Amino acid sequence: MSELISKSQRQTLEKLNDEIERIYLEEDYAQCEKMIVKAIGDYPHAPHPHNLYGIILEKYGDKHAAMNHYRAAIALEPSFKPARCNLNRYGDMSNRDTRPAFSEKDC
Repeated sequence: MSELISKSQRQTLEKLNDEIERIYLEEDYAQCEKMIVKAIGDYPHAPHPHNLYGIILEKYGDKHAAMNHYRAAIALEPSFKPARCNLNRYGDMSNRDTRPAFSEKDC
Protein backbone atom coordinates (compact mmCIF):
# COMPACT_ATOMS: atom_id res chain seq x y z
CA MET A 1 0.00 0.00 0.00
CA SER A 2 1.40 3.41 -0.91
CA GLU A 3 1.44 6.17 1.64
CA LEU A 4 -1.26 8.79 1.14
CA ILE A 5 0.78 11.44 2.96
CA SER A 6 4.48 12.08 2.60
CA LYS A 7 7.06 11.90 5.36
CA SER A 8 7.37 15.71 5.41
CA GLN A 9 3.58 16.09 5.59
CA ARG A 10 3.52 13.62 8.47
CA GLN A 11 6.15 15.69 10.30
CA THR A 12 4.11 18.85 9.70
CA LEU A 13 0.99 17.11 11.02
CA GLU A 14 2.82 15.92 14.12
CA LYS A 15 3.85 19.53 14.83
CA LEU A 16 0.23 20.56 14.29
CA ASN A 17 -0.83 17.89 16.81
CA ASP A 18 1.53 19.38 19.38
CA GLU A 19 0.33 22.93 18.73
CA ILE A 20 -3.34 21.99 18.89
CA GLU A 21 -2.77 20.00 22.07
CA ARG A 22 -1.16 23.09 23.64
CA ILE A 23 -4.05 25.32 22.59
CA TYR A 24 -6.57 22.68 23.74
CA LEU A 25 -4.98 22.64 27.19
CA GLU A 26 -5.37 26.43 27.25
CA GLU A 27 -9.08 25.75 26.56
CA ASP A 28 -9.19 27.80 23.34
CA TYR A 29 -11.40 25.27 21.56
CA ALA A 30 -12.59 27.73 18.91
CA GLN A 31 -8.99 28.33 17.79
CA CYS A 32 -8.36 24.58 17.76
CA GLU A 33 -11.42 24.00 15.62
CA LYS A 34 -10.41 26.70 13.15
CA MET A 35 -6.93 25.20 12.74
CA ILE A 36 -8.29 21.66 12.43
CA VAL A 37 -10.86 22.54 9.77
CA LYS A 38 -8.07 24.18 7.74
CA ALA A 39 -5.88 21.09 8.19
CA ILE A 40 -8.68 18.80 6.98
CA GLY A 41 -8.78 20.86 3.77
CA ASP A 42 -4.99 21.01 3.44
CA TYR A 43 -4.44 17.29 4.17
CA PRO A 44 -7.57 15.45 3.00
CA HIS A 45 -5.86 12.03 3.12
CA ALA A 46 -4.37 12.40 6.60
CA PRO A 47 -5.90 10.86 9.73
CA HIS A 48 -4.43 13.44 12.15
CA PRO A 49 -6.92 16.29 11.56
CA HIS A 50 -9.90 13.95 11.85
CA ASN A 51 -8.61 12.59 15.14
CA LEU A 52 -8.11 16.14 16.42
CA TYR A 53 -11.57 17.17 15.26
CA GLY A 54 -13.02 14.20 17.09
CA ILE A 55 -11.33 15.42 20.28
CA ILE A 56 -12.85 18.90 19.88
CA LEU A 57 -16.29 17.53 19.04
CA GLU A 58 -16.05 15.28 22.08
CA LYS A 59 -15.29 18.36 24.20
CA TYR A 60 -18.39 20.04 22.73
CA GLY A 61 -20.45 16.97 23.72
CA ASP A 62 -21.22 15.84 20.16
CA LYS A 63 -20.54 12.13 20.61
CA HIS A 64 -21.95 11.04 17.25
CA ALA A 65 -19.81 13.47 15.24
CA ALA A 66 -16.72 12.77 17.36
CA MET A 67 -17.04 9.03 16.81
CA ASN A 68 -17.51 9.62 13.06
CA HIS A 69 -14.26 11.59 12.88
CA TYR A 70 -12.36 8.94 14.83
CA ARG A 71 -13.71 6.38 12.36
CA ALA A 72 -12.75 8.61 9.41
CA ALA A 73 -9.18 8.81 10.74
CA ILE A 74 -9.05 5.02 11.03
CA ALA A 75 -10.48 4.60 7.52
CA LEU A 76 -7.73 6.85 6.15
CA GLU A 77 -5.00 5.02 8.03
CA PRO A 78 -6.06 1.80 9.80
CA SER A 79 -2.86 1.68 11.87
CA PHE A 80 -3.30 5.23 13.27
CA LYS A 81 -3.18 4.51 17.01
CA PRO A 82 -4.48 7.79 18.47
CA ALA A 83 -7.83 7.49 16.65
CA ARG A 84 -8.18 3.85 17.72
CA CYS A 85 -7.41 4.79 21.33
CA ASN A 86 -9.95 7.63 21.23
CA LEU A 87 -12.64 5.52 19.60
CA ASN A 88 -12.20 2.80 22.23
CA ARG A 89 -11.90 5.26 25.11
CA TYR A 90 -14.88 7.41 24.16
CA GLY A 91 -17.02 4.42 23.26
CA ASP A 92 -16.44 2.93 26.72
CA MET A 93 -18.76 4.67 29.15
CA SER A 94 -16.38 4.11 32.07
CA ASN A 95 -13.41 5.81 30.36
CA ARG A 96 -14.95 9.08 29.25
CA ASP A 97 -13.08 11.18 31.80
CA THR A 98 -9.66 10.03 30.66
CA ARG A 99 -7.41 12.27 28.59
CA PRO A 100 -7.82 12.03 24.81
CA ALA A 101 -4.99 10.73 22.62
CA PHE A 102 -3.47 13.47 20.50
CA SER A 103 -0.56 11.27 19.43
CA GLU A 104 0.79 7.76 19.96
CA LYS A 105 2.52 8.78 23.19
CA ASP A 106 -0.95 9.28 24.71
CA CYS A 107 -2.08 5.70 24.00
